[in-house]
This record gives sequence, C-alpha cells and structure tokens, in this order.
Amino acid sequence: MKAAPAISVVLPVFNAEAYVREAVESILGQSFTDFELIIINDGSTDGSGAILRELAARDPRIDLTERPNAGLVSALNDGIERAQASLIARMDADDVAMPERLALQYARMVASPRLAVLGSFIRLVDATGKVIRIADYPVTEADTAHFLEFGCPLAHPTVMMRRDAVLAAGGYRRAFAHCEDYDLWFRISEGGFGIGNLPLPLLNYRIHGENVSSIHREAQELGSILARLCHRARKVGLRDPAEGVERIHAGLIELIPLHLRQDLEAALFVTRHSYLSLAGRAELASAWAQYRRLSRQTRVEGVMCDFLIRLAYGAVRNSYFSLAARASLDAIRIHPRASLGTVLRKLNARFGRNVA
Repeated sequence: MKAAPAISVVLPVFNAEAYVREAVESILGQSFTDFELIIINDGSTDGSGAILRELAARDPRIDLTERPNAGLVSALNDGIERAQASLIARMDADDVAMPERLALQYARMVASPRLAVLGSFIRLVDATGKVIRIADYPVTEADTAHFLEFGCPLAHPTVMMRRDAVLAAGGYRRAFAHCEDYDLWFRISEGGFGIGNLPLPLLNYRIHGENVSSIHREAQELGSILARLCHRARKVGLRDPAEGVERIHAGLIELIPLHLRQDLEAALFVTRHSYLSLAGRAELASAWAQYRRLSRQTRVEGVMCDFLIRLAYGAVRNSYFSLAARASLDAIRIHPRASLGTVLRKLNARFGRNVA
C-alpha cells in the first residue's frame, strides 16, 4: 500500500485559464516533494480543464476532479475530504507559490504541534506579475489571536493547516462564502489551537478584476462582521445565529445581543450604505437622517469617515450641493486626517497616479 503523502495541497479552480498553469507548476516545482496536489475543477467553462488534464497526465502527484460548479466552499471541503495527509496546504488558481513555501511551512508545523494554521506574508502582484508591494501579517500566535478579533490575520491561499483541527471545527461553512476563511479561523482558535504566520513572502498574490475581494466586497464586509459577532456569541455560551443557515444576511445581526455588537455599530452602518456614491437624492437624504440619529460615540468612529465621503460624492453627483457641503464639513470636522486620506485614495484610484 502506498504511504500517505506528508502534505495535501488543495487547489480549487474556476475559469482561471490565464493563470492556472503557472499556479500548478509553482507547486510541482516545490523543493519539498512529498505531497499530493488535489485539484477540484469546479465547472470551469474556459480552457482551464484542458490545461489541468495535460498537467495531470504529466505528474502522478496530481489528483484531478472535474465536476459541475458548486462554489468555492464546496470545492474546499471536498478537497479536504479527499486529502490523505494530516497537513493541508491551500493554493489559489491565480497565485504563484515560492519554491521553498512547503518546505518552510512543513518544518514549522512539525516543530510546533500546537500550531493548527500557518500562513505567510505575501507579495502583491498585478495581472502581469509585476510586484506592487509586500503585505505583512501578525507573526506570533499571541499577536495573531489579538488581530483576529479585529480582522482576518491570514492570507487564505498561503495557509498550511492541520486536517484534524479543520474537521474538528466543522470545516468551511457555505453561509460565509467570500469570507469562509475568517469564520473558520475563529472556530479553530476556539478549539484551543494556535494560528500564526511566517515573516516571509512565500506567495505572489495576484490582484486583478476577478478577485473575490473586488467582486463581492459588500458580502465580504458583512460576512466578516457576522463572523466576528458569531464568535462573540459562542464565547459567552449563546447559540451561533449562523448555525444551519444557508446564506448570511443583515437580519442575523439583530439576533446578537446589543452589548456584544455595540462597538461594531459604525462598521455595520457603513456596510449598509456601501453604494451611496451611486444612490439617488431620496436615498442620500434618508442616509443622512439615519446618520444624524446615531449616537455621538458611533459618529466619531474612524470608519464613519468613509460613509461621509461616499455621501458627499453621491450628493455632488446628484447636484445636491447643500447635502454634499454638510457631509464634507462633518467629515473634516470629526475626521480631518482620515478625510484627507480617503479623498487622496479616491483620486489615486480615479486618475491612476499618486496624488501628493
């Protein structure tokens, strides 16, 4: 009987023809060779399937499954079920792993038995592979646990994780599609496991128009907030409001006691009004009225600056200049530095150059 590999790499693919060959070859070219590469072709309609079949015929370490599209969460859970190794490495179809990635992560996981999930820094690159910058993450288990309470402390496609810890936590949850990783890290941490990062960029993370964070930003923001609130509910012994839910929605927030979500009211308010810059006059006036009814404590939260700038942009677009002036003045009065930074980011995004 063939021995199980040391690592199972799980790679979901959906319409990644432009990048998938480079992604797969970056795994096949790893200095650490004792792995299986489980590829789930999740109903691709482009040329991804042909590329994957060619690569699978070339290397026996590839375990290729082709199936109708069922979504990323389903593909990830299927890959974990198929995995023979006790350690699972994630990989995305549009990224590139550095040659030493698996070797370095494997060595750390073997040396740290309490560590259940290990990510790394990433090198952000554009669609052509040109380096944009390096993104860092909290490194130690303590720093990562602290950061987890405020945001996702890992770049999902960089992680190596223990299969038993993932299964004990219940795997990825379909309801949290687009932030399925953040929800899983909470549940793994609640099991007493450690989470950390290697302070090296072990993956080129490609930024392009088809990234989940670009297409599903609103759902991702709402899901991240709900993942945090569900974690808080579980910690105090309350029922998880997302348990058994097929799709998360804003109504679930009301099932969380107010004292557990009071500090997130500003973030929730901004998420509810994420498309204000495209709204009509009536919606803009309603949003301003809702904002004025918020407590002073909520209105001074830094994230509210984003709401005010969006409101001002939408008002200018609708020639609603009195509202634009009121929103802008509130932003400058309450959040002077953040207002300037937000405006500069929007100008940079619009004109494609650095605005000093």
